Amino acid sequence: MSVRRILHAADIHLDSPLRNLESYDQAPLEQIRGASRRALENLVKLAIDEEVDLVVIAGDLYDGDWKDQNTGLFFVGQAAKLTQAGIPLVVIRGNHDAENVMTSSLPLPKNPDGSEIMLASKKVDCRTFESIGVAVHGRSFRTKAELEDLSQSYPRPLSGMFNLGLLHTSLTGAEGHDTYSPCKPIELSAKEYDYWALGHVHTRGEHGLADAAPIVFSGNIQGRHIRESGAKGCYILDIDERGGIALKFHPLDVVRWESFELHTSDMQSTDEILDAYESWLGTTLAQIGDRMLVSRVSIVGPSKIHHQLHQQRHRLESSLRATAITHGGGQAWMEKFRLRTTSPNKKLNVGDLDGPLASISSVVERLRTSVDRGDLIAGEFTSLVKKLPDQHETFDPTDLQWVDELIESAAADLLGRFDG
Repeated sequence: MSVRRILHAADIHLDSPLRNLESYDQAPLEQIRGASRRALENLVKLAIDEEVDLVVIAGDLYDGDWKDQNTGLFFVGQAAKLTQAGIPLVVIRGNHDAENVMTSSLPLPKNPDGSEIMLASKKVDCRTFESIGVAVHGRSFRTKAELEDLSQSYPRPLSGMFNLGLLHTSLTGAEGHDTYSPCKPIELSAKEYDYWALGHVHTRGEHGLADAAPIVFSGNIQGRHIRESGAKGCYILDIDERGGIALKFHPLDVVRWESFELHTSDMQSTDEILDAYESWLGTTLAQIGDRMLVSRVSIVGPSKIHHQLHQQRHRLESSLRATAITHGGGQAWMEKFRLRTTSPNKKLNVGDLDGPLASISSVVERLRTSVDRGDLIAGEFTSLVKKLPDQHETFDPTDLQWVDELIESAAADLLGRFDG
């Protein structure tokens, strides 16, 4: 049999909501909101252009219940493009799109051979494609929280076929992801399939054992926030006559999230910070092609201009945003600014130990070293938080990095005022 091509994708999260986006000044709302749809369009176009023989999606096609039918109808339209091009599609439901009224009620197009696109949830389902010698084994989630190891019920491979296991799982656990359908790579390898196409974990990666079948997370096809940075997309498997696999990653995202962290220990002015950000923007934009770049800027570490930075925090943030707009050519936006510098000296230089600076030093040092500093800050903010609208950014007293940043910023601003 000649070379066969399979596209493996997962975690589409079609029309995933982006909370509080309106609160970001100058945010390119429509570009970011429509990113998951454009990424899915890119997937379909890639599959057709690359003449793949099969597309598999390992769960979380949707992002829960829809507000209306438009989300489902958009997928139906994209699936129809594939099937009309003669490319079959096999999908399982994950925790975000487990069976519910809306995701199960909308009729989907049939594959070119008349088979259903969506695999069953009551048992492991199988689709065989004799013309390309491929069998896909998979099982959709029945509920939003599948805590049992679904892989245990997957059958033995079909003889004479390339056997692909389609599974939505956290494997042995992944940071930031709920533990659903947990299993171990060694257990998947024991099934003797030729490839495991996994979904749920949004960071792509290979987890197969040495000399065993690949066990692969393709990751999501479009990052939704700064914690999902870097290129997002799918894999295409080229399977040779002997069943050997060549894997290639293809980016599909239309909005790229990236973090820019700058250490300012040797910098003498804010102009140097702006220059460094401008240079990073130029390099990054050149690397990502025609995608929108959304960046988070963090200024960190001991800094000679620590007091100045915190006193001019809002001016610096505005200048960084202006830099993104001016030098990004409409292609860049700064999502958030973090100022986490410290004074080069661990202790404050208070000068006159009997003066007011000594009192400031004493208060700051007590706050810095207090184990319950989060609760102390939360107590000070109680009356303020009550006055804020419901959509404000949450103050989290358990986030000690944020609490320490707040303490350092207040101390730097206050000392800067004393220094004139």
